[in-house]
Amino acid sequence: MAASALGLQGVELLSGADGKLPRVAAEQALEGKTVAIYFSAHWCPPCRGFTPVLAHVYKKLQAQGKPFEVVFVTCDRNEAQFEEYFRSMPWLAVPFHDTATRQRLSSHFSLGGIPRLVIVGPDGQVVSNDARAAVTADREGANYPWTSAAGGGSGLAGLLSNPRGLLLLFILFYWLSQWFTKKQ
Repeated sequence: MAASALGLQGVELLSGADGKLPRVAAEQALEGKTVAIYFSAHWCPPCRGFTPVLAHVYKKLQAQGKPFEVVFVTCDRNEAQFEEYFRSMPWLAVPFHDTATRQRLSSHFSLGGIPRLVIVGPDGQVVSNDARAAVTADREGANYPWTSAAGGGSGLAGLLSNPRGLLLLFILFYWLSQWFTKKQ
């Protein structure tokens, strides 16, 4: 379900676990799993700092048998940078030459900056729009799958990206306006 919800049906992903870059069908690799879409690039210092953290957590979750997979979506400028960077990753990747899939995922998740980690549940629903901070704070994977109470990441952006968050802000502003009106 996650593969079709992400528009990955028919897409072959690269598997870098053994360094040989074999291909695997997205539907088969992602079936029944929570999927992290990882937007990153070789040239980005914050990305290069977060990738080892994510790899550590990924390996922990794999060892525990958790139904979790990461799909790397590169923002690298050339294939050589992509391949060098991807060889340090134990998960799957959209091939560099599959520009249409990379652009579709970037557009679907309104990519504005990197690194960005979007968590999608097995049902295809977004669990967290930006789980980077949650994963960084949870290096043992104890809070997997890092669901966001607001459903959309952290801060005001998380509240604004979720109908419940918007409702909460509306109620808060309404309550504050009533309180200030009564004070005058």
